[in-house]
Amino acid sequence: MDDGWTSLTELNSYRVEAYAACCLFPATVEELREAMRPAAGQAVHMLGHGCNVILASKYYDARHRFVCTRRLEPGIVVDGREVRAGAGARLRDVCRAAARAGLTGLECLWDIPGSVGGAAFMNAGAYGTSFYDGVVSVEAYEPGADRLRTLSRQDCRPAYRTTAFQGTDAVIVSVRLRLAPGDRAAILAEMGRIGKLRRSKLPYDLPSAGSVFRRPEGAPPVGVIMEEAGLKGFRIGGAQISPRHGGIIVNAGGATGEDILAVITKMHEVMLCYYNTVPKLEQIII
Repeated sequence: MDDGWTSLTELNSYRVEAYAACCLFPATVEELREAMRPAAGQAVHMLGHGCNVILASKYYDARHRFVCTRRLEPGIVVDGREVRAGAGARLRDVCRAAARAGLTGLECLWDIPGSVGGAAFMNAGAYGTSFYDGVVSVEAYEPGADRLRTLSRQDCRPAYRTTAFQGTDAVIVSVRLRLAPGDRAAILAEMGRIGKLRRSKLPYDLPSAGSVFRRPEGAPPVGVIMEEAGLKGFRIGGAQISPRHGGIIVNAGGATGEDILAVITKMHEVMLCYYNTVPKLEQIII
């Protein structure tokens, strides 16, 4: 690419080839504050570890400002039963740090890709456990008010894959969790079991952004619907409904954002036809 353009290809988990004229990597709250002051008419797009986004275009000119928070406050501190983790820390690393300290509660979240900020934004979860089960408070920067605010777990209003942060311009900076003490060996063994279980079911061999939709109400899981429709393995361009899990789209080779969106449209059609439902998209289209 020409000088001045940032490649977003390694910054999104689909590994879609894309470039941005403006992409910032704040590491501190002060740098975040500056990053969240776009030029007039410039749209701001937040990227954590890029694990829940679909880049619909190949080129994003100066009308777009990407703010990548993977370097934002990446530290993890364990103090007794409490764990403080910055938004840029990997969720995997927080799970590992808690386990090594003999703290239980995060085992079912082991091996979920993405950042602490992303997990706190969407209330990530698996196997009956949600991220907010252990959250005490969340620190967030609110650009509109230009303030750093600490919110209690109750203030965050966590529910299934939702929080109070969605639909706002707030940027999560750090999270404080309080976990229960447990047997370190048992915790590590359970994490190993969860890791094997996830890898036996999910397509870790190809780039993806995980589940495309939230669980539909009054209908089977999306993966089951796609299997009923015979669409596991369905492909448009480089985007494919995973042969291993019908609720996940993978980049089977050279997928573009347009390819992914076309497959999502097909999934919409099938869910409407079979169950008269279209669950909410879990991924963010940019």
